[in-house]
Amino acid sequence: MPIPVPPDNEDHNSDEESQYPNAEFIDSDVEELQSADFPAYFAERDGRVFHSRGSSLYPMPVDTPEQERMNVQHRALVELMGGHYPGGCPVADVLAEDPEQQKFAMDVCTGTGKWTMEMARDFPHVAFRALDIVPIATRLPLPNVQFTMHDANTPTSYADGTFDLIHARSVTMAVTSYGTLITEAVRLLRPGGLFLSGEWGRYPAFHPDFPGSTPPTHAPALVTFFARLQGALTARGLAPLSPPIAALLAHTGGFVDITSRDYYMPIGSWPADAALRRLGRAFRAVFMRYLASVRPLLIENGGLSEDEVDQMYQNVENELRTVQGMVTVFHTVHARKA
Repeated sequence: MPIPVPPDNEDHNSDEESQYPNAEFIDSDVEELQSADFPAYFAERDGRVFHSRGSSLYPMPVDTPEQERMNVQHRALVELMGGHYPGGCPVADVLAEDPEQQKFAMDVCTGTGKWTMEMARDFPHVAFRALDIVPIATRLPLPNVQFTMHDANTPTSYADGTFDLIHARSVTMAVTSYGTLITEAVRLLRPGGLFLSGEWGRYPAFHPDFPGSTPPTHAPALVTFFARLQGALTARGLAPLSPPIAALLAHTGGFVDITSRDYYMPIGSWPADAALRRLGRAFRAVFMRYLASVRPLLIENGGLSEDEVDQMYQNVENELRTVQGMVTVFHTVHARKA
């Protein structure tokens, strides 16, 4: 399987300094790569491509199938939420243009960079900094976007109070301590700045409005799968569950206006609403890709044989096709720095 090397074309950030006179600083602990450098950052195992940089414990592959999964998941989530952030979240107010001050936004664990690029189009006056341990985002960023390599488990060298917005979505498979990430966010945000988090629940769930309110025990294979996955993540040294992020934010004492909201992503074609039914079909395909992506983790860190994983997956896939009312919960939290 080929290593995912983005095209080596002209960097659209070449004129950034003239467009963003207050955005000239570069984080000294991140790297800009040339195409020839990319093979040193990837390793192939069992037909999948993984990152091989530093000591990051991130367990997911970074090849084309996984990037496609991430992109479809992103599009489905934007459609479900009705935008790039939860309804009622004051992103537009925080990023409103200010002639007296350059606005900055950070995307932690940016992945393919879709959220950053689309937000950068919506807010062309904002300087976006997108960080990830692997260089799979486009090498043709918009003029107000800079993609850089950085491990989310280590502090950046950006100055205190640099950012107006810090966005951290789907990072719990990459961070060993969410509390450490929040501490860094408190340091980096300006007073009144916004921290925005979103994490998928790693447990079987059913839509609360579905007739009969199906209990999770109606999907025993998924119960087993998530238990095995959480055990493998724990063995690898990662947070086994999406943490109670609102409680962590409150515990720091550095945030106010802490607001949580959950979104229910359907899995399968059970919704009566046509738009949700289409989303459910798409997300079922996303979940199938997710199963393939975490398979090496379950074998390497979960103590399962290939045959055991095959049998479990057969049962899970049957439930994904037949059990009605199934959803994945996307937990969002946003808060302002005090």
